[in-house]
Amino acid sequence: MHSSSWAQSETLTPSAPESPPAVTEAKEVTYPLTPEISSYCKELNKKFTAYKWGDPACEKYKWNHVRNSNLGTPLIWTVFGEEDTAAAENTTLFLCGVHGDEITPVKFCWDLLEELRKNHEFKDKLVVVAPLVAPDSFFKPHPTRTNGRGVDVNRNFPTKDWKADAHRKWKDNLGKDKRKFPGPHAASEQETIFQMNLILRYKPNKVISVHAPLTILDYDGPSLSIEKGKSAKVLLEQMSEKSSGYKISNYPIFPGSLGNWSGKEKHIPTYTLELPNTNPAETNRFWSLFKDSMVYAIENKMKPPVD
Repeated sequence: MHSSSWAQSETLTPSAPESPPAVTEAKEVTYPLTPEISSYCKELNKKFTAYKWGDPACEKYKWNHVRNSNLGTPLIWTVFGEEDTAAAENTTLFLCGVHGDEITPVKFCWDLLEELRKNHEFKDKLVVVAPLVAPDSFFKPHPTRTNGRGVDVNRNFPTKDWKADAHRKWKDNLGKDKRKFPGPHAASEQETIFQMNLILRYKPNKVISVHAPLTILDYDGPSLSIEKGKSAKVLLEQMSEKSSGYKISNYPIFPGSLGNWSGKEKHIPTYTLELPNTNPAETNRFWSLFKDSMVYAIENKMKPPVD
């Protein structure tokens, strides 16, 4: 296992008393990349170039790296805000690129990264972003829903119903659809463990997972009809309103899904934003549509309901 390193150096030199201060353009901070993450970013650059998305600017983010996929690809994330401060009582976790063939969510998270890097301060909040949860599936010449081992990592979480229902429903309801194979056993995949560990480490007040192309905003978590779900309901409604009335839908819950594990079982308000399609040419439109709702969600200070 590996972890990325970084360094930041900035020296301020005062102007001479008799001279007005020189007007200079602020230099953006960059961070050195480990060889593994540098190789990862080269693959990412190829995809961004193919989709005409510009430069992902990997070097402008502090990447954390602890585990790799089963095929050896780094699973990375970055954090905005000070992890060790008690003031960070409002933590939001974003997950994108869970399914590699859902192209638009990947760029959505990079648009989010750029927005956070350029336009926000984080004195009283923490934002954790994993912009590409399943890189192996995205880096393929023809991206797939399943990861490098053919597992749908959004059906692989160790939910209470997994052992009894995951394979049974996959066979009976889905006709053994290879695109939705839940894995040989619960939490068999490094990408699943990666997401679980982010949730267990940061204990987010809310989780936002971005997918495509169902054109809905879905919620899993504490019941919206009882007291402890009221703040979650308000956020759900505001996210919809700030996205031109984007449709709220109570999508079915599945054995091994993030919403089941994080929302239903861990009682963390978990929102799934399903973008309208996977067309890489539409990414600017989608970010424009949902930017305000994402910023609002980050600023929302609701506390995670507990039993």
